[in-house]
Parts: sequence; C-alpha cells; structure tokens
Amino acid sequence: MSPHGLPSYAIYRSGDGASYDQLIQEFEAELQRQEKILSGITLFYDGVFLLLARQKDIVQTYRMQYRNIVRSARRVINWGNMLLSDARKDASKAPLLHSFNFTTGHGHPDPDTLVQRALLLVAAHSELFPGRELGQALSEDEILSLFERASIRLEELQS
Repeated sequence: MSPHGLPSYAIYRSGDGASYDQLIQEFEAELQRQEKILSGITLFYDGVFLLLARQKDIVQTYRMQYRNIVRSARRVINWGNMLLSDARKDASKAPLLHSFNFTTGHGHPDPDTLVQRALLLVAAHSELFPGRELGQALSEDEILSLFERASIRLEELQS
C-alpha cells in the first residue's frame, strides 16, 4: 500500500547511495515517464472508444474507468511534483523520493498490461508522428494507425 492509501503497482526505486543531484534527476525522469504513460493511456482509451463506438453501454463503462485511472494518475503525479519541489527546497526531504510510490494504471483490472500498451502506443506515436506533441488530437485514421503499429510491436515482443 502506498503512503496515500492506494495500492502500489509501479514502485519508483532509485539506486542506493545516489547523490542528491542524481536522485533529483532520476525522480524528474520518472515523473516524465509517468506523464508519457498517462498520455499513452489516453491514446489507448481513445482507440477503445473508437473501436467500440456502437456499443454505447460498454463505452460508457470504459469512460468511467478511464476517468478514474486518469484522476488517480494525475493526483499521484501532482504529489510527486510537490515532493520534488519540497526536496529541492530542503535536501533533508530528498530520501522521501526513494519511497514514493507511483500507482500507474490504478483502477484498471490489469495495470501492468495497461502500462505496457500505453508505452507501446507512445512509441508508435513517436514513430508515426515524429515531432508531434503527444496531447495533440488525432483523427480516427491516425488512432487506428497507432493501434496497428502498437499491435505489431506487441506481437514482436511476444515472439
């Protein structure tokens, strides 16, 4: 269980004996990774909503699940940013960064698989749309292209 009362699926860990600057840099990098994962989760659900568009009840359930996952992830990322800010102001708080728990995918029945899919979609986005911001709206065809590219990568990883 994380310090904020949520189950912990992805625990941030830094190497023992890391210097203050190294710890800050590693935590910043992890926060950026969490933002990418969150963007990938949004891409995943955009695709799900598109593929299941005719099944209104199922889409509504997925929308609620998506909102809960995003709220939870955003809350944890914000807490991480606040802790990082505190650690920058007061070096004695830096060791708390070692024990900070990111709860990526909290609210999904299989958070590890969701994170894997999110990262594959982010990688596919970088390949298909180099230089394009992750948060920029995509057309239906672009979303389907992302899903196709990510599914090919997933097959490659599993073989």
